[in-house]
Amino acid sequence: MTLTLTLALTLTVIIQETVEGIRITRIQVPTSLAVGDGGVLECEWEEEDDHLYAVKWYLGVDEFYRWTPLETPQVKTFPTQHFIVNPEASHHGHVLLRNVSLDAGGLYRCEVSGEAPYFKTSFSTRYMVVVDLPDGAPSINSSPPEPFQLQQWVNISCTSHGGHPPPSLTLYLNQQPWPSSFETLVNASTELDKAVTHLHLHLQPAMAPEGSLRVKCVASYPNLYWVSSQREFTVLIPHTFYPPSGVPGVVSFNAKAASLSLNRLISFLILLSNVFLR
Repeated sequence: MTLTLTLALTLTVIIQETVEGIRITRIQVPTSLAVGDGGVLECEWEEEDDHLYAVKWYLGVDEFYRWTPLETPQVKTFPTQHFIVNPEASHHGHVLLRNVSLDAGGLYRCEVSGEAPYFKTSFSTRYMVVVDLPDGAPSINSSPPEPFQLQQWVNISCTSHGGHPPPSLTLYLNQQPWPSSFETLVNASTELDKAVTHLHLHLQPAMAPEGSLRVKCVASYPNLYWVSSQREFTVLIPHTFYPPSGVPGVVSFNAKAASLSLNRLISFLILLSNVFLR
């Protein structure tokens, strides 16, 4: 038997023993945390025909926690600049993290191994995102400044400052989500982001019921953060566009009043046609 074949058979045996031995059944990591917050890592396993030797947690290639039930102390933590491990609240595969930094985002790995002589090992990974939240609620601005005119082209923007990675921004017109363009600008000194979404809008009558355009902007991170801002822009509607409502030069559209006037006009025309048909 050649050396290559011998090595191949040996590796096959090791892989089979690893699969048949101790194995991880559940792993859970927070999908996202804010800078300064904390969270819990959880790892569970089945020993099957083996006995547990150690449970280890890694961020990337760096080990930061180990639980060995046959040693004293059972819990060992290793220094890291990314967070603080609370050893008193951590046991088995359950690990409590506090005060996470932005660099604490990444791939987390739980590894369980059986006793000698084989030290059968199983591992599983999950990814966590750490977010530096924006400085405040998003701001809404327009160009040109209000009041607007019907049929006018206007630019509306929503800006979120100081977050990293940038939040998702969604614009709503009169409570309806509206498609817009998105860009991110990075502050060179802070390395934080300014997220901006732009809307180039041709004002139509249906967009400004009663002479106003209502805009809402939502900044969000999934399962972590949701903050909104709202503004109401004035839209001037000339006399020639809708029946006058008593305001000289400019009126606000009233759908109910317009509908009533139309019904009266139709009734008058029907009455007039009946007179001529007699």
